[in-house]
Amino acid sequence: MGLDMYLEAKKYVGKDDYSNGERTPNPDYAALLSLAPKGLVDKVDFGGASVALTVGYWRKANAIHGWFVNTLAGGVDECQEIYVPRTALVDLLAACKAVMSVSAGVSKQDVADEFSLMPTEGFFFGGYELDEYYDQDLKYTIEMIENILTIIPENEYGWSFSYHASW
Repeated sequence: MGLDMYLEAKKYVGKDDYSNGERTPNPDYAALLSLAPKGLVDKVDFGGASVALTVGYWRKANAIHGWFVNTLAGGVDECQEIYVPRTALVDLLAACKAVMSVSAGVSKQDVADEFSLMPTEGFFFGGYELDEYYDQDLKYTIEMIENILTIIPENEYGWSFSYHASW
């Protein structure tokens, strides 16, 4: 029981490929179709599949959860799926780096508040201190987002991201 959080990367794979200027069967779609039970997919002329991969998982990282809810969902927290534009991942990365690079004489709490990364309270959401667990969550988030942004380049067509949590 507690706050479990997921970041997913999704890609649409069309039945046909038009990249060479003409319509040809998409081998990626054929490979995905081979994984589906025989006869499940309708034999229509138009088709495609969406592939979703969990690319990030946090447990009780309530400050990160609060950032997604407050920044991208208008403060509505109902375990709903939240669309995450790539630019939001860049913003979250910058926010985490800003908090982690606080210098002497600067309040970490002030910087976390400025970047909407203060711990968020909730039922079994974990601790609310800016302690070593908080720092671990931010460091993990930095590593994860840097990895995602490297592996899925900005011009890579068809990828989208979403966040959801459960408790």
